[in-house]
Amino acid sequence: MRIVITDSGLGGLSVVAGLETRLKKQPIFENVELIFFNSLYSVEFGYSLIDDFSDKVKIFNNALNSIENNFQPDLILIACNTLSVVYPHTKFSQNSKTEVKGILDSGVDLFKSFIQERNDKIIIFGTPTTIISNVYNDELINAGIKASQIVNQACPDLESEIQRDPISDITKNSISKFVKEAAGSAEYFGKTLYAGLCCTHYGYSENVFLETLSLEFNCEVKTLNPNIKMLDFLFDASKKTYSNAKVTVRVVTQVILRESEIKSLSNIFSSDSPKTATALRDYEYIQNLFEKV
Repeated sequence: MRIVITDSGLGGLSVVAGLETRLKKQPIFENVELIFFNSLYSVEFGYSLIDDFSDKVKIFNNALNSIENNFQPDLILIACNTLSVVYPHTKFSQNSKTEVKGILDSGVDLFKSFIQERNDKIIIFGTPTTIISNVYNDELINAGIKASQIVNQACPDLESEIQRDPISDITKNSISKFVKEAAGSAEYFGKTLYAGLCCTHYGYSENVFLETLSLEFNCEVKTLNPNIKMLDFLFDASKKTYSNAKVTVRVVTQVILRESEIKSLSNIFSSDSPKTATALRDYEYIQNLFEKV
């Protein structure tokens, strides 16, 4: 089994790490190759800085074609909310027969399962692309959750700050700023406040979110992280397990990764997901892995 996990940066590595860890406990494959494909096309200019949505679509379509042509995956996991919003607009989504799963459905299902009371609230924290799309907002309203229960909070550039250092003062100050903005956009917050972490990077700073929210709001606060939820379908659908799973992990990218990012994230993974940590340290730099436009 070959699974390619992709993201517009290194947030999706948390999904790779989560899959490695879960396969130790529930080896649903005898042999599995996990390949993290960094769909970031430039270290200086990410998807969030592209104004034209059609350009985002073209670039990600090129990345998907590269994934299919170079790695022939059995499954592609889009471990990125921004790219999951972009994906349905790509030609790849219409033409390819490769199975593709995005993180959006996992997030919606997770949020719906927790918001039970009429006076509960949820703040959707995400990139501008994710928030502008209104995907989470609309799906939750369709599920019977009132619009007044939902606060949408865009967090420009937060994913980049978290990738550099999830617990730096810069990251903490940014999260505090966005939490305060969210607090000012609603009249009240109910019995329980949920924070939907709708960017795979945000999970690295989950404790910072929780601490900041708890200081700002006088109610019970819970963070909801869709990263691991998106793997449930694999394990729920499996009817067979093996004595153990032979797991290999690779990280491929066409941008050179910063040493500070490698050190910070590999330290997070090293205990529970050592193969992911090693693959990040030994990442494969491949020039022109996919075209920009």
